[in-house]
Amino acid sequence: MTKKEEAIKQVNDLLQQLYESLDNTKAKEAVQLTYNQINRPYKPSQKYKEIPEAIDLLKKDFSKLSLSKENRLTRSQEEIMYKLTKLTRQIFQKGFDRIMYANIWFS
Repeated sequence: MTKKEEAIKQVNDLLQQLYESLDNTKAKEAVQLTYNQINRPYKPSQKYKEIPEAIDLLKKDFSKLSLSKENRLTRSQEEIMYKLTKLTRQIFQKGFDRIMYANIWFS
């Protein structure tokens, strides 16, 4: 299994844990949309590229639900969101590092 496939599996596992722990229907729908966005493409590299944007949209959806007092995350759910955010940052950082190195090479 490649690193990208491992990251996709980790994200999917975390999303499943989050989904199963939620009681609110709208929150569950937001997690399902995130899962669908990530897993819609066929190629693992395309799925991998979808992760940062999909997790960012999920965080925004949860913020809206929290502000409207429709759903509050429990401590364990917040920990899952933290892990998802951390994974997303690692994915984004690797892409950003490659851009920086490419700039150095071609300057």
